[in-house]
Amino acid sequence: MSLAQRVVSGIDANRTVKDELTTALKRQGRRRRISVTDLVNPRQAFHQRAHPEIQPDPERKQAMLAGTGFHEVFGRAVSTEEFVEQFVEFQGVVGKIDIYEEVPVELKTTASLPAGLGAARSSYIDQLGMYCTMTGRDAGRLFVYKRALYGRPGALRAFDVRFRDLRSIEREMVRRRDQFRDALTRNDPSALPRCEWFDLSCDFKAVCGCGTAAPLTRVVPASAVQIAENGELVNAMTALLTDAPKPGPQFRLNDLVFPRRAAIERQRVAEANPEGEDQGEGERGGLDSALAGMERLGFGGALKDALWYGVPGAFARIPVSLRSLKGRVGTFRGVPTIFRSTRRPKLVERSQLVEEFPYYFDRIAFECALSGQNTGRVVIYYEAVKDDKFMVYDVYFRDLDAIQAEADRRLTLLEAGAAPDQLPPCEPSWMPSYCPHAARCVCKVAAPTPF
Repeated sequence: MSLAQRVVSGIDANRTVKDELTTALKRQGRRRRISVTDLVNPRQAFHQRAHPEIQPDPERKQAMLAGTGFHEVFGRAVSTEEFVEQFVEFQGVVGKIDIYEEVPVELKTTASLPAGLGAARSSYIDQLGMYCTMTGRDAGRLFVYKRALYGRPGALRAFDVRFRDLRSIEREMVRRRDQFRDALTRNDPSALPRCEWFDLSCDFKAVCGCGTAAPLTRVVPASAVQIAENGELVNAMTALLTDAPKPGPQFRLNDLVFPRRAAIERQRVAEANPEGEDQGEGERGGLDSALAGMERLGFGGALKDALWYGVPGAFARIPVSLRSLKGRVGTFRGVPTIFRSTRRPKLVERSQLVEEFPYYFDRIAFECALSGQNTGRVVIYYEAVKDDKFMVYDVYFRDLDAIQAEADRRLTLLEAGAAPDQLPPCEPSWMPSYCPHAARCVCKVAAPTPF
């Protein structure tokens, strides 16, 4: 039985807050934010929004997750939380820079690594050029990591990149932004250029229409950029990446929800394994998660915007702590509030919510206990349900002291470096079947569910 099943005393559907969020959505016209990655291959980005049912095949999805894992290890090894995954906004375009300290740094993972400057692919340079334009820097750095596959070793290359004309990049960004926005408004991608994956392995080849589209031009013309390989930087980064980074002293709120995952991830960081095992994305609540949603697709991002920004003065973040755990709790009109999305094809009955989504309610339970409030709020967006269906639930807890005690118990075990099997397993029972740490977590593996 999950923590939430023991401490939730009641759940009400809050129609007042739901209507308030719906009004905020209408006020902002359901206008979706456009990201830098949308502008690199706008036709592909259009079809990602228009055809969410088309997903990468399992092998490619695993490779994408491996890249995510390497980003995590790389960021921890060469920089600090202050400079990793920095969000920027410029001319109505948003972006997430992998590392931004003195200059923007972009990291790419790939299965193949051409010789010489060919490793700095034009799409990589276009993306870095847009980040440099957004931050007013005429120089940036690009790292390209070739994953270790089929017994072949991995490789890391680094490039210093200098842009000669940021204004021309800005003009092209604005042009693509307007063109992409118009395509979304008209639900017609015919004016968008062919994407770079047309002659390769594209998930949207059956629907994209790239065969008759205009060729894709560069955001950064070859004549407007200077690229130089930096072998010394590779040597320095390789030393950092192989010098077993130590886990940070602080724990996160979500480490209380998935303590076994937290213990294993910290063990993996200590082992400094950069081979690309998936770190697991977890569910990071609060403003950082909302901002990350800027680059996600569809209504969910707009709903997050409405929740965090659509009602002036309604959203605030309050700091919470418990010894080595530090975090911030997002509140909507003073009530701790989290946003979660699910691909379930129909709404879950209110009486089954805690059983079906224990990790949602464990999280809001801990947030309420650490902020001293008996009521929390969970906003659930059903991605696969037509008409952009979402629900707002007020959640009532019967015993904050018991929740606080459980938080203290889990944190004490984590701080002591307890073995994973001494910590509560991830729930519900199907979750370990899809966990990248299944071989190490010793959670009970149950029959899989498609959600």
